[in-house]
Amino acid sequence: MELEGLNPEQKKAVETISGPLLILAGAGSGKTRVITYRIANLIRNHSVYPNQILAVTFTNKAAAEMRHRCRELLTTADSEPLIRTFHSLCLYLLRREGKVLNIGSNFTVYDSDMQESLIKEILKSKEMDTKEFKPSTLANIFSQTKDSFQTAEEYAKKNDEDSYSKAISSVFLSYEREKEKRNGLDFGDLILKTVILFRDYPVVLEKYQKLWKYVMVDEYQDTNKIQYHLVQALVSSHKNICVVGDDDQSIYSWRGADISNILNFHKDYPESVIVKLEENYRSTKTIIQSAAALISKNKHRTNKTLRTNNPTGEKIKLTSYQNELEEAEGIISKIVSKYRSRNKYSDFAIFYRTNSQSRYFEEVLRKKAIPYKIFGGFRFFDRKEVKDLIAYLSVIVNPVDSTSLLRIINSPPRGIGETTVSRLVELSINLGKSLFECLIETHPSIKKGTALKLKSLHRTLSSAMEDLEIKTPSEIAYEISEHSGYREHLENEGTEDGFSRLENINEFVNALKEFEETNPDATLEEYLGNISLITSEDNNKELSDYVILMTVHNAKGLEFPHVFMAGMEEGTFPHFLAGDSPEGLEEERRLAYVAITRAREILDISFSRFTRKFGEVEARIPSRFLEEIPSEHLAGDHIESRYGVRTPARGPKAEQMIKDEPKFESTSAKNSQNKNFEVGIRVRHKVYGEGKIMSVSGVGDNRKVEVRFGAHVEKKFLLAYTPLEILS
Repeated sequence: MELEGLNPEQKKAVETISGPLLILAGAGSGKTRVITYRIANLIRNHSVYPNQILAVTFTNKAAAEMRHRCRELLTTADSEPLIRTFHSLCLYLLRREGKVLNIGSNFTVYDSDMQESLIKEILKSKEMDTKEFKPSTLANIFSQTKDSFQTAEEYAKKNDEDSYSKAISSVFLSYEREKEKRNGLDFGDLILKTVILFRDYPVVLEKYQKLWKYVMVDEYQDTNKIQYHLVQALVSSHKNICVVGDDDQSIYSWRGADISNILNFHKDYPESVIVKLEENYRSTKTIIQSAAALISKNKHRTNKTLRTNNPTGEKIKLTSYQNELEEAEGIISKIVSKYRSRNKYSDFAIFYRTNSQSRYFEEVLRKKAIPYKIFGGFRFFDRKEVKDLIAYLSVIVNPVDSTSLLRIINSPPRGIGETTVSRLVELSINLGKSLFECLIETHPSIKKGTALKLKSLHRTLSSAMEDLEIKTPSEIAYEISEHSGYREHLENEGTEDGFSRLENINEFVNALKEFEETNPDATLEEYLGNISLITSEDNNKELSDYVILMTVHNAKGLEFPHVFMAGMEEGTFPHFLAGDSPEGLEEERRLAYVAITRAREILDISFSRFTRKFGEVEARIPSRFLEEIPSEHLAGDHIESRYGVRTPARGPKAEQMIKDEPKFESTSAKNSQNKNFEVGIRVRHKVYGEGKIMSVSGVGDNRKVEVRFGAHVEKKFLLAYTPLEILS
């Protein structure tokens, strides 16, 4: 097989056959091409049987792409090597060898719904509150434990210092026992059980070491601890391991990915060959040099510099906007203008750091009747937490809306199960009353504790109904998110997904506030009517061309002619939850590097000078990452740095914006700057009134406070999401 068309580094990677090999593949450097050429080279030029080669990657899509490329390089007479994801590889092994671990070959693989269903069953049997012990949170803990190479028994030994930890351990152990009885395995089990199989049964391990004499691992920077041990076991006898990855694109630590796996490869295999693929074939010189300058600020990385022989291209356009709505309108206007010459919407992608930022873009795109799709997520008004809040508001304005009430009767979890709901529906039919009215009716088969929860929900909704005439729609929305327990539920979840959903709720309240400002006399009913019109659109219609919206995490592995990076402000990107630690900040910088290197021809970066938070307006500071891009690569508006003002090319628009800038400081802004939240301080909350701080935990904007209101009410708040006014 000829290796023409490969550059010297790619050729070296393909021709290094024996022993450990680390291929550091920079963004757009032809990684998949090198992997597939190396597989074909082993088969065609070195007489390696295809069944002796194992290639492992992370997604079914990546595995399918690798298979397709291999087929193009091999003849029809050649059989295919085994190309699998980590989970499908372990499924393959356990179906064949699991009997030694007493795992029947016909075992069921539990998806997330089945996991949570079993956990709920166990919680119920132990009479534990699903509000305090949320099944999805427990499933996440169990999964992370297995990913870190720990069993339930080992977890229980390490987590016995308090009653809460002991309770989780108890559920974990019961969960594992029940799965074993039912011959079931969850996704975490697939890899953990395989590693245990290889550890405890060396004869089985030796069989597969002899079978797969060449092992290749794609996206090695994304491997976690248990995946690392799986790979180590498979190659420990022959050490013919080739790993491909880029430490500069390691952006999944929150999923358990361990960047040290790729950074320490040479320590694991001192005899390893390291090949750096530093030539980018995707982007312009301006884009690549900007990305290289940015990522060079990270300390924990391998020494490499991305380069390209592509044309210099246009400078990166930097634009400052007054607020997020103006930013969305400005970006969409640019797309409309460019579309006239390109005649293709799918050339344009809009990136943002968090899901909640999509709302403004969706709003403007709908207004202008421009087709769009959100990649890897739901449209704003289709997101569960937003639909839940809409359902609460729908019941408040229309108490006979039983459909909406059924949606939120146990959301957040408040211990109202399906049996209770069935009895309520039956009661509603028998009495000829609405479901809402039946919340306070007595029913002999409904337990006293459950009846109290139903009455509490009725009080919460009734109180909000009474406020319809005296409070604004945004105030009612904010207060129902508090009084219903929804906000606290997400705060206590403490996961990346929980924070993202919390941001969506806050964004929904912002949307209501903006609606009020443009429609001063509008009611909550009118706003809900507008949403109904939006959500009734046919979202499933097949679009042939559309603008693409996505978070930067979802952009990894993709590329577009024209990329817009929006919301480049401190606290947004880098995100405030990550900015408190050096490791977190470095991962945010890697995330920015990934975003920049998705652009092929044109990159537009923008930030807002002001944002809305809890209905108040706050000033924003441009992202520190903008200062790390060489000024000669930037064109457009000024950057108001934390250290002064940098001006790549301040235009008349920027000058006018400075001149027109509103002179005010909001209450929220003052409070967010005042970090003196200490035990004993008195504060005011817009819903619960005055209270006293009883405890403070966490660091930076990720701090939580526990506040006592009156004699009996205690609430926990995440400061970044809760406007608390300091009184003393």
